Amino acid sequence: MTESCYLDHHSASCPHVRAVEQMASFFQMHWGAMHAPHKRGQEVHALYQSALSVLLDHLGANDADHFHFCHSGAEAINAVLHSHYFDFIRETGKNHILTTNIEEAAVLSSLKRLEKLGCKEKVVSVNARCQITKEILIEHLGERTSLFSLSWANGLTGVIHPIADLIEACHERGVRIHVDVSTVLGKLFFRFSDLPVDYITFEGQLIHAPQGTGGLLVKSGVHFSPLITGANTIFAPGVAALSVAFQENERYFDHLNLETVRLRDKFEHAISSQILNAVVFFQHVERLPNCCAIAFPGVHAEALLYLLNRRGVYATLGGGQCQTLAHVLIATGIDPLLAQCALSFSLSYETTEAEIDYAINTVIECVNQLKRASIHLLEEST
Repeated sequence: MTESCYLDHHSASCPHVRAVEQMASFFQMHWGAMHAPHKRGQEVHALYQSALSVLLDHLGANDADHFHFCHSGAEAINAVLHSHYFDFIRETGKNHILTTNIEEAAVLSSLKRLEKLGCKEKVVSVNARCQITKEILIEHLGERTSLFSLSWANGLTGVIHPIADLIEACHERGVRIHVDVSTVLGKLFFRFSDLPVDYITFEGQLIHAPQGTGGLLVKSGVHFSPLITGANTIFAPGVAALSVAFQENERYFDHLNLETVRLRDKFEHAISSQILNAVVFFQHVERLPNCCAIAFPGVHAEALLYLLNRRGVYATLGGGQCQTLAHVLIATGIDPLLAQCALSFSLSYETTEAEIDYAINTVIECVNQLKRASIHLLEEST
């Protein structure tokens, strides 16, 4: 009988067994230096090139595009912003970088650091639908704007930005664009060769790759200076693990967009029908198929998260690598008191119906328990 349900896949996902095994093989068998002119080095080089080819094919990159392995999505984002500063801003003087007011910590903290070097961070506020539209973006693009950096979809609400419109706005003004695709990989179909952006980044542990993996893809013709120079930064084990994770994501693409979205909708419907004042956010906005944000009025999110954790249902209220869910919701104009009652739930292709059934029953029981406790405390106080 299922007695747990992990619904926090936009914080971290369980690495696929094959990805771990592929990575481990480089530590146990294929440990030679790739630049060495002998068999040990040559076999590693061949395996690396094969894994890299698979990875680039799944991303839809051209031969002239450049992939850089990073040990996290945050490292990849920092590499983009620092390279843009040294290779573009210092040369042109266009020192304004735009991002959204719901962006993740890696972008915001890196931009704060770049402000000490003369860059200007400019924040674009999302609308009531938790999106940046072309019209909103155009209002903030100026003559000194050189880069717009954003996540394609928010990992807490699941809301997807209209990326084609935003790219068009940037191209009209000659502004480069960086898109973090961590939350959309395996859920939305795209090819880098058809996506007219300058950089994409991603976090490996959000796509069932081992922790300590991530990547950055740079469009052909865009100069890029890596953060670490003068050393061999190729990490064959990480690239091999990522290639397996990408293969598994493609294998489960239809499942995630059909079955997983059905389970997400079942979860939302059951919660909203059995907890009458529950609020499911952004149901009528284009969202990722595996993610939802729900508020439980009268129940503080932290208390609910604590009870759910004890019962084996794992959700999130944000924080850490991303902003808190309450902050994101308040940024869209939602009442702060309601925002403090919200949790985010994110599924994966591994999530089963039995797990969702357990999660539904557990959430309902925990919410009702907390509501009864609140009424009891209120009666005692009067």
